[in-house]
Amino acid sequence: MRIADVVHAWRRVGEAQAEYLKTLAAYSEEHERTTDVTAELALARGESEHVVRRELEWARQLTSRLPNTSAALARGDIDLFKASKVVNQTTPLSTTKASRVDTIVADKLIDRSASSIRRIAYNAVHRVDPDGAAARARQRRTERKVALRHREDAMATVSAYLPAEQASAVYARIDRSARAMRSRTEDRTTDQLRADLLADHLLADCSCGRYEGSGGTRSSARLLPTSRTGKAEIYIHIDFDTLIGIRDNPAQLSGHGPVPAEVARRIASDRTSTWRRIITDPHTGAPLDIGRERYRPPAVTADFVKVRDRECRFPGCHRPAQFADLDHVQPHGCEGPTCAANLVGLCRRHHIVKHTPGWAFELEADGTVRITTPEGTVRTGKPIHLENATDRQKRAERKRRRRRGNRRNGNRARTNHGTTGNRANSGQNGAHRTSSVTGHP
Repeated sequence: MRIADVVHAWRRVGEAQAEYLKTLAAYSEEHERTTDVTAELALARGESEHVVRRELEWARQLTSRLPNTSAALARGDIDLFKASKVVNQTTPLSTTKASRVDTIVADKLIDRSASSIRRIAYNAVHRVDPDGAAARARQRRTERKVALRHREDAMATVSAYLPAEQASAVYARIDRSARAMRSRTEDRTTDQLRADLLADHLLADCSCGRYEGSGGTRSSARLLPTSRTGKAEIYIHIDFDTLIGIRDNPAQLSGHGPVPAEVARRIASDRTSTWRRIITDPHTGAPLDIGRERYRPPAVTADFVKVRDRECRFPGCHRPAQFADLDHVQPHGCEGPTCAANLVGLCRRHHIVKHTPGWAFELEADGTVRITTPEGTVRTGKPIHLENATDRQKRAERKRRRRRGNRRNGNRARTNHGTTGNRANSGQNGAHRTSSVTGHP
């Protein structure tokens, strides 16, 4: 059994799902006026109406609004779960704008994880409908909330629905404090420390007792003061033109994706905030300034790599670079230098993968990572700003081709018009000459 056999079986799943959605859409269109299609299908399949309603929506949108994504599913390039990421992002859009997003993502679906496809579609939506994205962001902020969900084994989940920049800052603060508490005598994992810090910070005046668990004894775990943990930092990448207000391009919040220009400018102008402003070139996306006042050489190198990479460099992983490990591509003990040209940001999980026998990582001069797996699969990943620059270059080239085509069509039309006119004039002149010979007027 080879990895190619597994991939081939997975591709057949996508093909079957495409056929199912095509049949589902046809059935819905044929019967929706005479019966409750959702209830009928749910009963026939022994499925909940919620699941059937969701699949009906996917089927309708993929077959009527997203032809490129639907075709990728039919070829087995993606599965239904990946296709649904494009559907979900384009649902608020008009058919015309959804079609534009579908065109933008068409050549970016192969060999991408579901989370990467969601990011690509999300970015495309912000590009196609920036005003709508800003309006939706304002509406969502009015829906912020905290929820409690009880789970098995005497556990529960508390979740907070917050603006992305606030949620990112909260997590960064807790994570930094938890990592500062790790020591040889601390037997709790980082996950356990983060949970304990959150609970103790919110329950500072509550005597909730102590408990024993697999992670050791929980004792007082107050959030450490800033002087000991340092400032938790979240990177916000904003281009210079947007920063000064002459454009409203979406900014990029590390680990999240695009945020509206108005939110980004507010974050960038707050000198006391947790967020770290990264000013980028409006044309290339390359960093121009990373918002520091003091530099130490090791910190400069670390800052540059984190700003360049933005996220874990393993394809499909979007953990922010400021929470990742900086690892030598060529091992330090094998004469690998400690410099940006030999460092990449990898989350702990993929840092371990990199050092597993059979895996090979290479870093090119422009920051592109080339990964070879033990079975010989090769994947490359560019830094986000290079991917964006490539997209801009492709759009510019398409515009140039359209302009050249329009000019050629215009010249051809003028040439044809001139030729037709000359022939008409020639015919008229010939007629006059003939009439003068024959004596007819």
